[in-house]
Amino acid sequence: GVTVSKIQVALLAEARATQVELNTLAEQIDTSTPEGLLQLLQESALALLRTPENWSHVLASSQTLRSLTEAEAVFNQLSIAERSKFSVETLTNVGGRTNRYQGFKPPEEDPAAYIVVTFLVGTAHDQPLFSEIRTVEELRSELQKLAGMPADYLMVFELLWSPQE
Repeated sequence: GVTVSKIQVALLAEARATQVELNTLAEQIDTSTPEGLLQLLQESALALLRTPENWSHVLASSQTLRSLTEAEAVFNQLSIAERSKFSVETLTNVGGRTNRYQGFKPPEEDPAAYIVVTFLVGTAHDQPLFSEIRTVEELRSELQKLAGMPADYLMVFELLWSPQE
């Protein structure tokens, strides 16, 4: 089986340093290799683990699918659903190619009250990675598990956060 999991963490806007750290990770890590994807997963999970005082909300789901084709379809649906919520993607790193969209101007009104970080993970597991995450302790535990995931379990990983700028 293949397991597709999503963890979304809303951070208070004061977590701008985490936002900057995620930008730096996305720009510097080579995502064209399995080792690079694992490094991005580990480092981004660690970035969140370092700022629990900024955690506000969490939404999580994990499901095991019978076939790789079915898992790929679910993963792609989750990715498109999350990415379509953005007005523009100002930074992407796909397959080791980093692109910055230079024409974006942040709105002049008040900045966002939250930074939402999304982990989409496809793993070679035969059961869901977690059920529900309802407490700070459960979120900490799941982020630690992601940060310590064995390389041979990780099949695909996508990190999204908004706002990026």
